[in-house]
Amino acid sequence: MSLQLRVVESRLSKITTEVNEMVSIDDRLNAIIRELIGSGITLAQAVEAFEGKYIAAAMTASKGNVTQASRKLGVHRNTLHNKLRTQTMLNGFAESVRPVRRRAALSHKRVAIRSSRTAR
Repeated sequence: MSLQLRVVESRLSKITTEVNEMVSIDDRLNAIIRELIGSGITLAQAVEAFEGKYIAAAMTASKGNVTQASRKLGVHRNTLHNKLRTQTMLNGFAESVRPVRRRAALSHKRVAIRSSRTAR
């Protein structure tokens, strides 16, 4: 068997495995959706639960680093900070996140304003 044929077979095998995994995930997701609809959970509740678990998994994978987790999730880190503060199921992560340092930023602005006034 030629080397090219073995490479093609290897790639086809990998693609087949990936397709089978996607079908399996799709089947499991459909089963979960049917179960949720049958239990009377609203779309808003389902979205909040999924979002919370997804964020928690990203935070765990990034060892609590909000910047890394936000990159994995594809959202701005401020958005992730807000979600960590507002979602009840993420309170454990929200407590571990440092608070936003707004006072320091404001004091720098005040110093800049004062220095520009005295320069006149």
